[in-house]
Amino acid sequence: MKVIRQTAPSAQNYRPSCNLFTGIVIHLLLGLSSCHSPRAQTVDIPVREDSLTVVRVIVAGDAMAHGPQITRAKNPQTGEYDFSGCFRYLEDILAEGDLTIVNLETTLAGAPYTGYPQFCAPDSFALALRDAGFNFFLLANNHSADKGAKGVRRTVEKLREMKVPTAGTYLDGEDRMARYPAMVEINGIKIALLNYTYGTNGLSVAPPLSVNNLNDTAQIGADIETARAKCADIIVAFPHWGTEYKRYPDKRQKEQAAFLFRRGVDVIIGSHPHVVQPVEYFACHDGDTAKVKPVCWSLGNLISNQRKEHTDGGMLASFRIVKNKNSQSTSVENFETIPCWVYRDRDTYPGYFVLPVDRFQEDTATFTFSAEDKATFERFARNTKELLGKTR
Repeated sequence: MKVIRQTAPSAQNYRPSCNLFTGIVIHLLLGLSSCHSPRAQTVDIPVREDSLTVVRVIVAGDAMAHGPQITRAKNPQTGEYDFSGCFRYLEDILAEGDLTIVNLETTLAGAPYTGYPQFCAPDSFALALRDAGFNFFLLANNHSADKGAKGVRRTVEKLREMKVPTAGTYLDGEDRMARYPAMVEINGIKIALLNYTYGTNGLSVAPPLSVNNLNDTAQIGADIETARAKCADIIVAFPHWGTEYKRYPDKRQKEQAAFLFRRGVDVIIGSHPHVVQPVEYFACHDGDTAKVKPVCWSLGNLISNQRKEHTDGGMLASFRIVKNKNSQSTSVENFETIPCWVYRDRDTYPGYFVLPVDRFQEDTATFTFSAEDKATFERFARNTKELLGKTR
C-alpha cells in the first residue's frame, strides 16, 4: 500500500473569484450551470515534459459486508475473519495509483458482526481493503450511524490505528476542523477531498460526533472555501446520493452536481445507488479558457452479496491530475472506468472475489465458471459497457 501524507496547512489569504456561466454539457446532461476556478484551469501554452507533475487517482464504489460475506470469511479452524482474498485481483491495478480511494459502507463497531440492514464488519474487512492497496477511505454514507455513537467513534479510531486517512465522519468539532476538508499532497499537488451523505437512514448522530450532510449547502460552501484557502490545486467531491437501483441520475443529483461545480469542485464521483450510472461532463468557460469537468454519477458496488441484475458489480474510476509547475495550472486527464464483477464461489475461500471484467473475459483458467455464472458475468459486462458507451 502506498502511504499518503494528509496535510492541514494554515489558511492563507487566497480567495479566487468564481464567475457563473451557462453549462454546456457533453453527452446527456442538460440545463445545469457550471463555473471555473482559476486554481484548476487549462492554459494553451507550450510546456516541457519536465515541467509537469502527475498524480493518478483510482476510486472504488461501495465496499459492503453483508451477512453471508462475513460468514464465509470466517476461518473455521482459527475463528478469525480473513477477507484478503476478495481483493487480490485488484492489487496490480491499485499499485498503479498514487491516491486510491474506497467508500467503506459499513461500520467497524466490534462484535457482534451484522450485515443488512445495520452493518458492522470485522476490522479485518477494512484491513483487507487497505492491504489490497486502498490508501484513503470515505465514511459518510447512509450506513454511517448503523451502530450508533459507538460505531461512528470506533470506525474512525480503528482506521486511525490502521494509519488510513479518512473523510466524512468526525469525533467532534476539533477533529473535523483539523481533518476537513481532507488535504492530501502527492508529488507537489494539493488535493482536497470532500465527502457527504444525503442521510443516515433516519438514525441520528448526537454531538459532538458528526457525519457530513449533503443537504447542508451552507456548510459545503464553507468547506470549499476552506479548501481554496488551503491552496488546493484541485477539489474532488464524493457525494453519497441518488436513488437506489436506478441506472441514471435523478433530478436531485443533477441539482447537487450543478451546485458543487458552481462552487468550484473540479471532479465529482458518486456512490449509493448500488448500480453503475454514467460518466458525463461539464464544459466550463471563463473568457477564452475552457475546462471539462467529469461527474461519475455512481460507481456501483465494489463488493457485496447483492445478486440482482446490475447490482452484482461496479467499476473503478481512474484519472490523472496533471500540474504544470511553470504556469501552476492543473488539469484532469485520462478519465477511465474499469468495470468489476463480484464472483460468488461457495467452493473457494473466502467465497467472494472482485474480478476486473476485461481481464476475466480473457482469463478462463483462474476460475471455472458454471454456465449460470458465465451468463451472469457476461450480462454484467455487456450491460455495463453499453451504459458507458464501451460496447465491443
